[in-house]
Amino acid sequence: MPNPAPRARARRLVAATCAVATALTTALLAAPATAAPRPAAVPGPPGTVTVVDPDATAATRSLFSYLDDVRGEEVLVGHQHTTSFGLTVGTPDGTTSDLENTYGDFPAVFGWDTLIIAGDERPGRADATRAENVAAFADHIEKAHAIGGVNTISAHIENFVTGGSFYDTSGDALRAVLPGGSHHDDLNAYLDDIATLAGQARGADGELIPIIFRPWHENAGSWFWWGAAFGSPGEYKELYRYTVEYLRDVKGVENFLYAWGPGGGFGGNEDVYLRTYPGDAFVDVLGLDTYDDTGSQAFLDGLVADLAMIARVADAKGKVSAFTEFGVTGGVGTNGSSPEQWFTKVLAAIAADPGARRNAYMQTWANFDAGQHFVPVGDDPLVPDFQAFVDDPFTAMSDDLDLDDVFGRDLATTAQPPLAHVVSPADGARVATSPTTLRVAVDNVEADAVQVTVARGEEEQVVELTHDGGLWWTAELTVPADRLDNSTRTLTARVTVDGEVLLTETSEVVLGPRPTFAPGVVDDFEGYGDDTALRAEYVSYGANTVTLETDDVGQGAKALRLDYDFATQTYTGIGKQISGDWSDFNELTVWVAPDGSGNRMVLQLKAGGVSYEAYPSLAGDEPQQVTIPFVDWRPAPWDTANADRRISDADLRAIEQLNVYVNAAEGGATSGSIVVDAIAALPGTEPPPLFPDVPRGHPYEAEILWLHARGLDDGYADGTFRPRSAVLRADAARLLHAYAGAPAAPSVRYPTFWDVPRGHRAFTPVEWLAAEQVADSRPLPLFLPWLPLDRTTAAVWLYRLAGEPDVEGDLPYRDVPGAARDAVLWATQTGVVEAESPTRFGLLRPVLRQELARYLYRFDALPEPLDPVVLFDFADGAQGWSAMSGTATAADGALAVSAGTDGTWVGVNATLDLTGRTRLVLDADATTGFDTKLALQVGPSWQWCETGQAGWVDGPTQDVVVDLTTLSPECAAGLADVKGLHLYLNAGDHVIDDVEVR
Repeated sequence: MPNPAPRARARRLVAATCAVATALTTALLAAPATAAPRPAAVPGPPGTVTVVDPDATAATRSLFSYLDDVRGEEVLVGHQHTTSFGLTVGTPDGTTSDLENTYGDFPAVFGWDTLIIAGDERPGRADATRAENVAAFADHIEKAHAIGGVNTISAHIENFVTGGSFYDTSGDALRAVLPGGSHHDDLNAYLDDIATLAGQARGADGELIPIIFRPWHENAGSWFWWGAAFGSPGEYKELYRYTVEYLRDVKGVENFLYAWGPGGGFGGNEDVYLRTYPGDAFVDVLGLDTYDDTGSQAFLDGLVADLAMIARVADAKGKVSAFTEFGVTGGVGTNGSSPEQWFTKVLAAIAADPGARRNAYMQTWANFDAGQHFVPVGDDPLVPDFQAFVDDPFTAMSDDLDLDDVFGRDLATTAQPPLAHVVSPADGARVATSPTTLRVAVDNVEADAVQVTVARGEEEQVVELTHDGGLWWTAELTVPADRLDNSTRTLTARVTVDGEVLLTETSEVVLGPRPTFAPGVVDDFEGYGDDTALRAEYVSYGANTVTLETDDVGQGAKALRLDYDFATQTYTGIGKQISGDWSDFNELTVWVAPDGSGNRMVLQLKAGGVSYEAYPSLAGDEPQQVTIPFVDWRPAPWDTANADRRISDADLRAIEQLNVYVNAAEGGATSGSIVVDAIAALPGTEPPPLFPDVPRGHPYEAEILWLHARGLDDGYADGTFRPRSAVLRADAARLLHAYAGAPAAPSVRYPTFWDVPRGHRAFTPVEWLAAEQVADSRPLPLFLPWLPLDRTTAAVWLYRLAGEPDVEGDLPYRDVPGAARDAVLWATQTGVVEAESPTRFGLLRPVLRQELARYLYRFDALPEPLDPVVLFDFADGAQGWSAMSGTATAADGALAVSAGTDGTWVGVNATLDLTGRTRLVLDADATTGFDTKLALQVGPSWQWCETGQAGWVDGPTQDVVVDLTTLSPECAAGLADVKGLHLYLNAGDHVIDDVEVR
C-alpha cells in the first residue's frame, strides 16, 4: 500500500498542473457554483477515460472503458455470493456456483458484501477475526477473478451508534459518522478494513484486481440507517464523498470504481433520482435497485422508464449505468414466489427499449437457502425461464467475456478539474449549538487560502480557514446566541489560488436547535425561520415541493404547503421522525386545506414497528380540522402480515414517524397543492372498551386486546369476550393453528382422531396439531374436542410448540405426573403458565379464555431460541488451536491432541460473542479418558474464567457438554466479549471435533 499522505498530495498536484490554467481561462470564477460539486462531464481525448480516481490502476481504467462500451450491445449477468452460498455447491470454497452447476457457466459479475468482513456472511466466519475474514474475502475475489468475471462489493454496514444491524435506524447514526461526529472514528476503522481488502485482492500476476465498490445504497428509502429519513440530502452526499476521499486519498486505494444507486421506483424522474447524487467527481457507475413479484406490464413500464433515465444521465455525465440489483421480491424459494416467465419478461422489456438496454450489467441477489434464493435451481418452476434468460444473445456470462478486453485496454486517465465542497456543516444540516467546526475539502489544486462567508441578507460573517494537514481546511465558527433562531444562513466557500478566487461553493444551513413541542404535538410550524429550516425536519418521498405557508393557515401564522405533480409518479409525500409516549392519547388531529383534486390523502403513523394509515378527504376546497381516533386506523394495505392488527397502547408507546402522502386516484387531478397545520395527538374521548366485559384496567386487558389485535379472537357475536368461560379443546386447537399462521394440514386418508371427523369445525387445526406432534393420538385416537382444556394439556401443547427445549431443576408441584414434568417445569420457569401455589400446579383445572390469552401472549414474548453454532469443525486444519503442552494437530477433519503426564490446556484466541449460550458441546471421536472444563478469557482485560467439570469421558462420545451456567455471574456477564477459549484434557491421547455452542 503506498504511503497515503504523499499519494493524496501528489494526486492534487498532478491534477493542478493541467487543470488550473484550464479553469482560469474558462472563467470559472465568474459563475458562482451550485451547492453540489459539478466538474465538467465532457469525455477526454481518445485513449483516455475520466474516472473518480485519476491514479486508478490500468486494469481498473480498462474495466470502466469496457463497461461503458458494452452498454447497449449486451448486458452482463451478475449474482451475489455466487461462490460462497448455494443450494448445489456442497461446502462452498469459492470455485463452485449454483449458476455453473445448473446453467453451465458462472456469472459475468460476482457480487460480494462487506458483511463478510464482520463474519455475518460467507466466506467470513463469526468466530474469525476481521483480519482473517478480510483474507478469506480477498481469496474469494481472487478465485472469481481467476474464473473470469467482474467483482463488485456492496456495503451493509452496522449501526455504529447502537451496535445494531444496518436495519437499525435509531441513534441518529448517519450524522454520528460524519466528520466531527461521535462515531466518525468507527467509520474510519470500518473503511480501513475495506482498504486492506482492496490491497490484498490480487490476481495471479500480483496486480490489484479492479472492484466496483457500491456503498450507502438505496438511500431514497428509509430502511437503512443512512436512508432518506435520517439526514438531509447534503448530509448523505458528504457521507458518500468522505467515503471516496478517505479510501482514495488517505488509504491510497486505486483499484476501485465507485458505484452509487439510491434505489428504484423513480418513474423515470431524473430530478428525484439525483436528489442525493454526490457529484460527478465521486461516482463512476450509476445504479438502480428494483425488485418485483408480479412481472406485470405496469412494473415493466416503470422499470424501463427508470433504466432508460439512468442510462441517459450516465451518457450526459460520462458515467457507466447498471442495474445494480434486481430480482423477484423475496426470491424464488419457498419463502418467495415464481411469477411466470419473470426473468425473460424483464429481459425482453429492457432489450426492446433503446435507452433501457444501455446498462452494463444486471445483478440478482444471493442463493442463501431453500427458503430464500434468487437464482432458480433444482425443481424451482422458473429454472426453464432462467435458462432462457442466460441463453439469450443479449445476456453475457463468464465464458462470454474476453478478459483481455475487459482488463487489458491501454488507457490513460484525464485529470479531474479543481473542486471544493463544504464538508461541515453539510448542505441542509442544522447547527444546533455554538461553536461548530467548519470543514472545506479542496481537491485537484493547491490552494493558497480558503474563506467561508456566513450570510443572511445584509448580515455577513467571514471566517478564514487553515489546512489541517489532512483532507480539509478548517476553522471554528462561533454563532451568537441570538442567531440560533431556526433561520437559514448561506455558507459561501471561496478558494484562492495564485492570488485569484478560483472556486466558489455555496450551501445552506439552519442555525438553532430543532423546534420542541408539548407532548403529543407533531408540529405547529411556528418555529421555522424559512423553507430551508422546514425542509431540514421533513424528508420528501418522490417529487414534491415543501414550503412554509403564511396565508392559508389553521392556527398561528405558519403552516406547511405540499405541491405535487403526478406527471412521472403515482404518489408523493413527506415524513417526520417523532418519538414519545402517546399511550394517554386517543386520536390524531390535523388541519387540512384540501385542493379538491379527487386524489387520496394518506396519513401514515409508524408505531410499534407497524405503519398504520388513515385517509382524510381531499374533496372540495374548504379547510377543516380532521380528527381521527386511533381505533379507526388500520395497517397499510401492503402490510398483509399485520392486516388484522390494531393500534395498541404498546404501539403508542413506541411511535417512530408520521408521514403525509398524496396518492394519485383515478379521475383525480394530475397536480395540486395541500396545506397541513396543527398536527397533534389529543386525549380526545376515551373509546369504549373493545369488549364490554373487558373494561379498562381489567387484569387481563392487555393480553385479550393483543389476542384481538393479532386477529386471533374477535369474541362472540354479541360483542362480548366472556373472559371467564372455559376454553374447549377444539377452540384451543383452532387458536393455536391460527397463531401459527393457519398452515395447511397434511392430507390424511382417515382422520387421526375418531371424534374429529372431516366435517368438524376443528378438523384442519386438530390434524395440524397431530402432524406437528403437539396433540397425541395414543393410546386411544380420541381428541375429546368438547371437553375443557386443562392447565396441564395447555402446558404440554405450548412446550411442544416451543420445540421441547431442555429444562433443568426439580419439579416442586406434587400434582404433576412424570409424563408432564418437563412441560410443566418449562411453562412455570418461563412464566408462560403460573402455578396455583408453590406446591400445586393445578393439574386438571380448566383453562379460562382470559388465561389462554395470557399464556399465548407470554409464549409469543419468549426470546427466539438460539440455533446451535459450530465454532470449530477442523475441516480445513487446526483453525488456530494449539496446546500449552503436548501437541495439537489437524487429523482427518478433526483435532488430535497428545497431552503430557499432567494433562494440557488446548484452545485458541478468538473473538466470540456467546451471549445467551448455556452449553459448549464437543465430540470426542477417540480418547484415553478425560474430565474436561472450559477456561475463557473475557472482556477488555482478558479476565480468566472457568466452568465446572463436565464429568469423566472414558471413550468415544458424541456431545460432551460443558455447562456455561457454572460460570460466576461476573464471568457470565462477559460472554459477549470472549477473547480466548481453552479446554482442559487429561494425560493421554484424544481426538475432538465439532466444538459448538448451544
